Order: sequence, then structure tokens, then C-alpha cells
Amino acid sequence: MLVRQGFQYAARLKAKHEALVRRWVGCRRFVYNEALAFQRAEIDAGRTRPSYEALCARLPGLRRTHPWLGEPPAQALQQGLRDLCEAWRRKSVLKIGAPRFKRRGEGDSIRFPQGCAYFATAGVVRIPKLRDVRLRHSRPALGTLKNVTLRFERNRLLVSLQTEREVNVLPTTVTSEVGLDFGVKTSIMTSIGEAITLPARIGRYERRMRRLQQAASRKSKGSNNRRKTIARLVEFHRRIAAIRSDFLHKETTRLVRKNALIVIEDLRVRAMTASAAGTLDAPGTNVRQKASLNRSILRNGWGMARSMLEYKCAWSGTTLLTVPPAYSSQQCSRCGRVAVENRRSQARFACIECGHSDNADRNAAQTILLRGREILASGCPPSTAGYAGTHACEGGVGDRRRPRSAAQGSAVGLPLAGTCLELSPSSNLHP
Repeated sequence: MLVRQGFQYAARLKAKHEALVRRWVGCRRFVYNEALAFQRAEIDAGRTRPSYEALCARLPGLRRTHPWLGEPPAQALQQGLRDLCEAWRRKSVLKIGAPRFKRRGEGDSIRFPQGCAYFATAGVVRIPKLRDVRLRHSRPALGTLKNVTLRFERNRLLVSLQTEREVNVLPTTVTSEVGLDFGVKTSIMTSIGEAITLPARIGRYERRMRRLQQAASRKSKGSNNRRKTIARLVEFHRRIAAIRSDFLHKETTRLVRKNALIVIEDLRVRAMTASAAGTLDAPGTNVRQKASLNRSILRNGWGMARSMLEYKCAWSGTTLLTVPPAYSSQQCSRCGRVAVENRRSQARFACIECGHSDNADRNAAQTILLRGREILASGCPPSTAGYAGTHACEGGVGDRRRPRSAAQGSAVGLPLAGTCLELSPSSNLHP
């Protein structure tokens, strides 16, 4: 399987070189905004939106009009135009918002698609017009270098190397199976009763951040003390993000290595964490409670954990199966009875029919695993097998006690030969 993977490092640059990179990022942002303004003007005039080729044809004229645009490599500016066209494509395909103008501090990055070289033994990457950039070389990047991205994130300059290599995917030798339930109090609960929670250090940093936020609110805007306090807040945010990412990488890697089948719920995290504020005409209800729930969901990184499981299972030969999440917390893992009364509290589950009692999260994880086994036992492809005690290829009546759902299961496992799995160049992904 052909794999593109991103390796992320912190850069060791002198102040003058870092200032040069900031100017390059500003040039890229200017080209992006100017191209977006040109596209919008063409659309408002009733003409076709200019393509990537048309935008690139205007770039030499822009560089003559603004000589300072000649400082960064031209290919890096073209990558900004490519990102703009990709944003328009996502709008039409994914039905998301139109591209917006960039401002300073929002996605400050620049990508170099050619002319770069990586020296693993020295921990150095060579970038056009910037010479050699030393890296905090925690591990070597595997594969052939495809492009290099420089990105400012929380006052740090990060270097992302995207590489390409062949990965031999072999069938896994383990036979165990596990169901995972993503929760708020417990980050991940397994069907065997193992509770995986975030490190306690995150809670300590969050308590310090609350005090710093209160201190920042009492300081005058624009003052040096306020800037210092906000800088400390930024540093705490960076540490929490690093701890969470490292924790999830280690736990997902361990789960993939120990199991041949992993079953999770097909959760729509973006929809689940949408604001409940509503509009001025139709304001929402329980806004503060919903905001607190959204913070807890995002704090545990459900979406990040799922994306890690997806590519790690694809590389290791482990099967990852997603099942509909409807009523998993109210269904008994022994008899299959679904009732609101089964979930008596947040922590305890007690079935009103068979009397089965267990931890609520563990019972949900066992139910998720049973749903995955049902889909596999049905003989249908995972992409067409539904859940309700019946499947599309059977046409049976199913268990009336279980909720019918139109949601479909899906699986990630051994890829087809010749498949290319492409990962974001800005992601620090562990094999």
C-alpha cells in the first residue's frame, strides 16, 4: 500500500530567519486574499470563477506590481492559490461555507512542493532561499520527501515533512475483539471493562488556565501585563494539546496491536458539538449546559481518536467497524432490551427485563461489540449491513425490541492492492 505520511518537528531558527519566514507567510496570505477578491469580483459580475491556472497566470503580474512578493519562492505562492481552489472544491462537495479572507494569526503557514531536501542523520531540512533548517529531531522521517510545510502554531514554528513510501500490510496474528464507547467522564471504555481516561496533568493545567483567564480579564487591554498573561495562556493550550495527542497516539496504538477487530460508534462529532444558541428570532434552550457538554466532548478528542484508529488499522491489518450509535446506552448487552429505565444513572445500568447490572459505559461498549459481530455474522459487506436485528440482504423481520435505524455500518481493514492512503502533511502521525 502506498502511504503518504506527515512528520512534524519544531524548528530551530535564528530570530532573523524566523522573521524572514513570517514575511513569506504574509506574502502567501496577501496572494491568497487578492486571488479570493478577484474570484468574488468575477462571480459578482456574472462570469465563471477563475480556475487555478488562471490565478497562476496572474501571479507574475502581481510580483511585478509588488516587488516584495519576489522574496519567497514562486512555487510556495502557487500553493496558496491551490489551497484556495481546494477550499472552493470542499464547499461544493462537502457543502461547507465559502472561502474567507485570511487574517494575520489565522492559519499562518507556507508550503514548499519542490527544491527541498531532508538529511535524516543531521536532522536538517533544506528549503529554497532559506538554506538549512535544524529540527528538534525526535525521530527520522520515513520514505521519500514530497513537500515541506512551515507553520506558526501558538508562537512556535513547526516543520511538517510529507513523505511517501510503500507499507506491507500483513494480516494480524491476534484474535481478540473489543468494542469502544467514547464518553465524557471516561474518555474510552472498552468492552472488557478497561477505563481509559485523560492524564491528570490536563486537569491541573485547566485549573491554572481558569485563574489566568480571570487575571487577564482584570488587566487593561493593550498593556504589557495582559500580553504576558495571554502568552502564558497560549503556552498552556499548547501543552494540553500535546499531552492529549501523545496520550491518544499511545492508547490507539496499543488497542490496534492487541485486537483483530475494533468496533466503535459512528458518531458525528461536528454535529454533536454544534452550538445551541440558535438565532435572535429563535433562541435555543439550555445553551450553557450544551456548551459545557460540547467542551467535554472536544476535550476528550473523540474525532482525533477515530482518525488515528482508522489509519492505524489500515496499516496493521486490524478491522475497524463502525456501527449506528442509536440507543447503545439504553440497550442491555445480555438480552437486547431497550428501555429508558435501564439507564438509572450516569454510572449504573440495570436491565428491567433480565436484571443484568453493570457499569453503564462498560455495558454500552459490550453492546457496540455485539452490534459489530451481528453485522459481520450477517454475511453482508460491512458497507451495506444495517442494524436492527435484520440486514438488507436478508429482508427479515428482526428483533422488535431493538430500534430500527437506517444508518449503515462501515469497516476499515486490509486495503486493496495499489491503494494510496494520503494523510495531511501537517499531522504528526505515529506508525
